[in-house]
Amino acid sequence: MRIRYFAWIKDITNKEDDIIDINHPKTIQELKKYLENLYPELKKHFLQDVLRFAVNQEYVSENLNLKPIDEIAIFPPVSGG
Repeated sequence: MRIRYFAWIKDITNKEDDIIDINHPKTIQELKKYLENLYPELKKHFLQDVLRFAVNQEYVSENLNLKPIDEIAIFPPVSGG
């Protein structure tokens, strides 16, 4: 499973992506818990529900089941102007 980070989320993680091979999270909610352990600063953003998740380039809800081959992207809020 590949997790990709965008915008200021990359500043928190200090990387563009992570690869999870063993015991991957089964849902977006489990993925959040996993990432909170790796990057505690993300927790406040998860609690505020401001980050968006896409699985295989499709925005998803938290109760989607994840597969080991999935690519998950995490985005901050998008603003336009």
